[in-house]
Amino acid sequence: MRLSRVLIAGAAVAAAGIATSAFTASNDFTGVDNNVAGYGELVATGVSVTNIAYVPAPDASLLRRVVFTVSEDVSSPGKTARMSLWNNTTATPGSANTCAYSLSGSDHLVTCTLTADVAFTAFNKTGLTVTSN
Repeated sequence: MRLSRVLIAGAAVAAAGIATSAFTASNDFTGVDNNVAGYGELVATGVSVTNIAYVPAPDASLLRRVVFTVSEDVSSPGKTARMSLWNNTTATPGSANTCAYSLSGSDHLVTCTLTADVAFTAFNKTGLTVTSN
């Protein structure tokens, strides 16, 4: 009986995933420089991140902005990008941000600027969520 409940729950999760698959292409961090502050983690898929640049504030112990190089244009109407900084499973206080898309040569960039500088020691995960409304 327990196994059938687990299988039914798994099937329900799979069905929900298929039903909400606007951004379900695979995603990876292939080629991302490992010598960066924090650890990259992806929740939403559909846009591959190929590089992450951490831009410090004038006080180099604080983070001012993060620049993600992504696989495609995320500026079309209805698409939004949001970065999150985490310390394990807790959102880092003060890490609210605004993200803007730009094109630099052939690179698609998402630049997320923090509303207040955050200490590099205050987070150990960096996430980028791109949604299509």
